Amino acid sequence: MHFKSCVAALMVIGAGALAFAQAKVTTPEDLDKSMKAIQQAQMAAGKAITSGDFAEGSKQLAIVRKTLDDSREFWVTHKKDDAIAANKESVAKVEEVQKMLADGTPDGQAVMAAMKQTVGPSCRQC
Repeated sequence: MHFKSCVAALMVIGAGALAFAQAKVTTPEDLDKSMKAIQQAQMAAGKAITSGDFAEGSKQLAIVRKTLDDSREFWVTHKKDDAIAANKESVAKVEEVQKMLADGTPDGQAVMAAMKQTVGPSCRQC
């Protein structure tokens, strides 16, 4: 029963993050919401990958990537070249991990290590 509750909670978080990921980021408040959605999706991806659910992990990373892409316009509008570069780097790091997950037989430990070494630090630049 506990497992079903956890799965349901992850689905709600994922659905909420996906719904938000489709919104345009134009204000500091929108950016804050985006970063929180990214954090939730990253945590859900980590849990999914750790449990061996690579499809769910990939789905959550797609939310991270889409939300990062959507947030770039905020930095462009505010003419923050360093933030634009950091955003692009973060997207590239997420894509690297997504490629690892797309492999026929991904190594969960290697994927988690890549997330911790590349995606996390890249996102924390902001």
